[in-house]
Amino acid sequence: MELGLVDVVDQNDKVLKTIDRGSATNSDILRVTGIFIENDKNEILLQLRSEKSFRYPLFWDCSGGGHVDTGENYDTCANRELFEETKIKSKLEFLGKHYIELDDGRKHFIAFFKGQYNGEINIDPNEVAKVKFFSKEEIMKIIDKDENIHPECLFALKKYFL
Repeated sequence: MELGLVDVVDQNDKVLKTIDRGSATNSDILRVTGIFIENDKNEILLQLRSEKSFRYPLFWDCSGGGHVDTGENYDTCANRELFEETKIKSKLEFLGKHYIELDDGRKHFIAFFKGQYNGEINIDPNEVAKVKFFSKEEIMKIIDKDENIHPECLFALKKYFL
């Protein structure tokens, strides 16, 4: 299944080759983004991934995010993914970039961003089951109850927001 072209990078985030995302193996390091949107009440928008998601279906995740396409930078990807999934346009602030190895063996350089938004949200039902703004206290309760949260989202929530 063709999922689009992505760059495989080395431990320094330098491009080694371009592949179809569907052919990536656990030895490949890919670039991804994670975006967090806050409202005027300092609540954080999380999305519940679609039950159709190949990985982590029905897990809470960042407001938006995804794989960086070949020829794209992290910033462009973050804006594209956020709009594709939620129709949100927001000035995004770069939070940081991290190398993360997931439990299933996949490896990512992930760049996290945050933005502000208070308007209407229109989700892509193929990617997102629903979205909800959570207070930081509500997010802590979700974590304490060990509910399903995508591991990269959980990492960023703890590092930047909680």
